[in-house]
Amino acid sequence: MIVIASEFDRLDEYIAEAALGNISWSQCLASVAQLARADAMSMDLMLGSNQAVRSMGAHGFDQTMVDAYSDYYFQIDPRMAFIQQNAKNGVIIDEDIRQSSMPGSNGEFWSWLQSTGAPRHTAALVLPCVENAKIVLAVHRETEVFQSSELTNFLTKFYDKFTAINSILRRQARKEGDLCERAVPLQHIGSFKFRLDENMIVSHADGVTRYMLAMTGLARLGDENQLEPFDSDFHTAILSAVYGLPPQGAIQLAHKSTICDTLVSISTTFNSVSTKLAEVSVTYVKHAVELEKVFMAAFGLTQRQAQLLKIIQQTYTLEDAARLMSITKNTARVFLGQIYDRTGVHSRFDLLRLTEKFS
Repeated sequence: MIVIASEFDRLDEYIAEAALGNISWSQCLASVAQLARADAMSMDLMLGSNQAVRSMGAHGFDQTMVDAYSDYYFQIDPRMAFIQQNAKNGVIIDEDIRQSSMPGSNGEFWSWLQSTGAPRHTAALVLPCVENAKIVLAVHRETEVFQSSELTNFLTKFYDKFTAINSILRRQARKEGDLCERAVPLQHIGSFKFRLDENMIVSHADGVTRYMLAMTGLARLGDENQLEPFDSDFHTAILSAVYGLPPQGAIQLAHKSTICDTLVSISTTFNSVSTKLAEVSVTYVKHAVELEKVFMAAFGLTQRQAQLLKIIQQTYTLEDAARLMSITKNTARVFLGQIYDRTGVHSRFDLLRLTEKFS
């Protein structure tokens, strides 16, 4: 007998739809819960060494509770710290993340968890994302049947399909279309790196680095690539790294803004002429906000300039854009020239290539 179909055939579809933002991860988990024989499921994005955790989706839990809990539960849930400390990509942990395996750990948390009626047993799978970001998929069950082969098979299939889709999406241009309200597309999670010296001069600052610094709310770069702070904590951490950290020392900083959540890792090194440098790695997850706000944050545009840029990105002519904005073509031409000045590009083709990285 040749079997050409299995119960996991649509797993690719569910993961891909959520990864693109066409459905939420909560909807994805609801669709696959039966495959995992789960009473509830959850998915969390972890930045760094448990520096920040964001709920990406949940099924079988009260959404109000999840929303209220998500901003701080990584600070009180001993399981999250345990997973971060012990799990590598792909490791399935079940026996170790229960209360009996963590004697003396936060009894108040376990009492609260029991009072919510949440399933008592949990298995967790750690999925690679980008740089300092990992995703934890948790399967929650009321009865203890985690040794069953179907769960191991489900988690193995989920890991393989998720990592394959994540890899493919990061090589392709992002699909156009409206995002689900609670969606966190994988393309919204990214990273970039840069170096700076003792004079706060950023070396090899390409356009993406320049604009990503502004969009994440961390800093701007001046004309000579000198770091100019937006966020005082970030600037203080940079100075502390350059002047205070020993060689190979490292610190981390979590930062939240209306545009994105960001984790910054700062370490120190020396170059060939013994100048101390700070190496900065930034991992971010973009929020689902209006594109105009993203362009305003990244490029320093006014709202009207950002509106024009969004319309132009949708392949409208300058005449069409002016008509949609109820302005004259000459005014639209002035706005476009101002956009060129702010972004440092001088053709529509280059401008569209730049905006694709942020849209």
